[in-house]
Amino acid sequence: MFEISPVFYYVIIGYFVFVLGIGMWAGRGNKTSEDHLVAGRSIGAVIGGAALAATQMSAGTFVGTMGVHYLTGASYIWFWPGLWLGWLVSAIWVAPKFQKFNGVTVPDYVEKRYNTKVGKVIAAILIIVAYTVYLIGQYVAGGIVMQTIFGIPMVWGAFITIAITMVYTMKGGMKATAYSDFVQALIMAGCFFAAIPLLFNQAGGYEFVGSFLTELDPAITGWHFGFKDLLGFGLAFGFAMAISPYELARMYTLKSQKTVRLAIGFSFIFQVIVGISVCLGGMAMRSLYPMLNTGDSASSIMAINVLPPLVGALLMVAILASIMSTVSGVMLVSASGISHDIYGVLKPHATDKEKMRLNRIAVVVLSLVPLIFAIKPFDMVQFIVMVQASLVASFFFALVIFGLNWKGATKAGALSSMIGGVLTVLLWFLLDKPFGLNEVIPGVLVSALLLIIVSKVTKPVPKESLEPFFEK
Repeated sequence: MFEISPVFYYVIIGYFVFVLGIGMWAGRGNKTSEDHLVAGRSIGAVIGGAALAATQMSAGTFVGTMGVHYLTGASYIWFWPGLWLGWLVSAIWVAPKFQKFNGVTVPDYVEKRYNTKVGKVIAAILIIVAYTVYLIGQYVAGGIVMQTIFGIPMVWGAFITIAITMVYTMKGGMKATAYSDFVQALIMAGCFFAAIPLLFNQAGGYEFVGSFLTELDPAITGWHFGFKDLLGFGLAFGFAMAISPYELARMYTLKSQKTVRLAIGFSFIFQVIVGISVCLGGMAMRSLYPMLNTGDSASSIMAINVLPPLVGALLMVAILASIMSTVSGVMLVSASGISHDIYGVLKPHATDKEKMRLNRIAVVVLSLVPLIFAIKPFDMVQFIVMVQASLVASFFFALVIFGLNWKGATKAGALSSMIGGVLTVLLWFLLDKPFGLNEVIPGVLVSALLLIIVSKVTKPVPKESLEPFFEK
């Protein structure tokens, strides 16, 4: 434990009050489930771009990625080009068509494009399962941060962070999430950009840090990870980001196809600032504290024990913001999978009021379930995030990329692709990654092959299912 300045308490409590206020304000305009889930399709490029960046930059970035850089050094930064390539694929071939489709949830796309309610339900279930895994990593990160600041048990720190996020998400829906994410993205990029020069000044300067780390372990300033490792990391995040359901759900909230592409462009600015800052921050912390028990605590200790109190407090807010922005987006997508997709299929004539009520109940339930699994502490949040990315890519990448750009994809092909991709990833993971390949590579490959082969020998979808996605 370190001595905590009272400034930390004032800033963090003020931040919590602020985001709750956004939730209350946004919730006043939500009259229907569509208002709640897609913010009335009213979000512009700047706010949308910040929201995309804030949702993507989760605990995996500010706690996990910085922890990996602390332990392994500079080479891990090369996963970012893979992730950005995923964004480019989305901007060119995916996101604009999603915005034009004007659905409410991502499984809506599966139902319409492949003419299958069964596929819609399967997609919703797989999204809920994958994001439950994702939330475990976010909860552990939130618990670590709150434990470091307030000295409370990790599980209570996770519970407080998630409870506040749950309240403003449940009340304000996607509009509250978008506007709070805009503020959170500004805090994330601004605080880390300002903190790095101060951190290196404390550590003795860039030259000293570099020479110290090289002497400590040459791999830290060289290549801890090999080409095969970095390729796996980049592909896992890139495949997942191109079709990430919680990011695609944001596309429905944007005003136009042009807004979609501009928003993705704006999100890059935030991501580049944060990506470089997190790498430098992790390495500087290794020079100051070479023997931390876990790399995941490096960002919290940096904020509390190295930086001036106000800067450190704002940096802790940035870390909490990254966790809360991602959790709120995931909560909405998972809860809508229950209220809109699964319940909507089981009870086609359900009223909008019933769906809204069920959505709020689902937010509470899906918020608490991952907390049960997060009670047992574990390290390296980033690798939990990577497993989730591999799962999502395995069942959704081929389904979206081929479905939006190839008319021949069929219902049977889609169902076999989803199930085959997930089973391949799980089997590859259980076999301890044969040939040293990340599980996302065989998962996406098998999923794509199944979609193509099965589609070639099965009945095509009706023409009306293709009309929203292809020019006549």
